[in-house]
Amino acid sequence: MGVFSKFRRGRTPYRAATDEERIARYVYLLGTLPASVIESAHATAFADLPPARRRELFEQLRPFLSESERDAAAEDPTVIARLVRRAEHHRAQRAAARAGDAAAADGGAVTAVDVADDPRDRVDVRSMLRNAGVMVLVADQFLVSSSIAAYYTVGAGSLQLDAAPAWVGETYDSGAAGVDAGGFGGGLDGGSYDGGGVGGFDGGFGGGFDGGGGFGG
Repeated sequence: MGVFSKFRRGRTPYRAATDEERIARYVYLLGTLPASVIESAHATAFADLPPARRRELFEQLRPFLSESERDAAAEDPTVIARLVRRAEHHRAQRAAARAGDAAAADGGAVTAVDVADDPRDRVDVRSMLRNAGVMVLVADQFLVSSSIAAYYTVGAGSLQLDAAPAWVGETYDSGAAGVDAGGFGGGLDGGSYDGGGVGGFDGGFGGGFDGGGGFGG
């Protein structure tokens, strides 16, 4: 039996959690993990969605397609994961810009008014997943992806377990969750477990998540 089969067999913490708890854990990781790990885990999660749902998400994320991707398959989970990464990066940038404008206004500075109609500004990944009825499924599969497991067993996350919420250690620690860290290798889920710094999609799904609570309205 492979290492990830053992990991999936030992994923009791997720199955025991309520939908709200699983979503909260998903959101916590989105604001904590490196973006490359998030993209790889999302590719795994989106692969489990019905093709019709993947096509629906793809169409809503179309503003983030590059010219070279115009003919990309609408059902390709890796493409959808890449577009979600871009959408969350754009949202974080917009949030930072608005915060900067607000600070400048408080200081009496005159700021330019952004009147451009950018279709990317209308893409809200959180609402998109909720409205498509796939939020819980995506969260669940994201949490048990091999990319996340690798990050917390042999990646940079293994050095940060003490600072993470208790459920992270209980779920991903090789001793606590029954994950054989010695079995991990490269090329996980078609991606990698980035050992770089953390940051993820800061502000992309709402700030202030510490592993508790659900999505804000």
